[in-house]
Formats: sequence, structure tokens, C-alpha cells
Amino acid sequence: MSFEQRAETLYEKMFNELSEEFDQLIEIIDSEHVTINTSNVTEALSLQAMVMTLIILAVQLVIEDQEAASLIAEDLLAVQKLQNKKRIAILVLSSRNVFITLSSTEIVISVLILTELLTVLLSALDII
Repeated sequence: MSFEQRAETLYEKMFNELSEEFDQLIEIIDSEHVTINTSNVTEALSLQAMVMTLIILAVQLVIEDQEAASLIAEDLLAVQKLQNKKRIAILVLSSRNVFITLSSTEIVISVLILTELLTVLLSALDII
């Protein structure tokens, strides 16, 4: 499997796992003109998956012992799973002109921390 294929496969796995951990339940009953915006959440999860993928690939490239690199990658994934579980439940009954925008603040904070980790990792390895 080429490096690009590994990266794509890992990214897809990361995004799917993050998406599954982010449960959204929105029920709207007897309502009119309802607008729900969740695109920022999906984009934030995608960015988080991309940064995690980059960190794992950097670890796998730098550590020659593939078994050790895999263990580190698994540990990173386990920590990320513990931090990401989030549930949102919204119930709207007999309302009109409802606008719902789901925020991704927690995900953005996680991405910032992961980006800092990636920068430190790459700096320590003299890559950047």
C-alpha cells in the first residue's frame, strides 16, 4: 500500500470514528420554517481527523520500529476517543421559524491542541 493510500485510509477511518462518537439527535414536531445548520461540525470533525492523521503518519515515518510506531498510534487514537464523545439532543415542539446552528467549539479546541502537538513533534524531529 502506497503512502498516499495509507494516508487516505487512515483519514477515512479517523473521520468515521469521530463522526460516530458525535451523536446528534434533533426532533422537530409540528414546526414550520425550520433551519438547521450543522456544516461547521462536519468540517471541524474533518479537520480534526486530518490533523490526527498527520500526527500518526509523522510518528510512523520517524519511528523505524513499526511495532512501536503502531503502539504509539493506537495510544493516540485511544486518547482521542476518550476526549471526543459528545451527544447533542434538541427537541422542538409546536414552534415556528426555528433556527438551529450547532457549534463546534470543543472540536476546534481539540484541533488547536492537536495542531500544537504536531508542530512540537515536527520541530523536535527537525522537520520544520
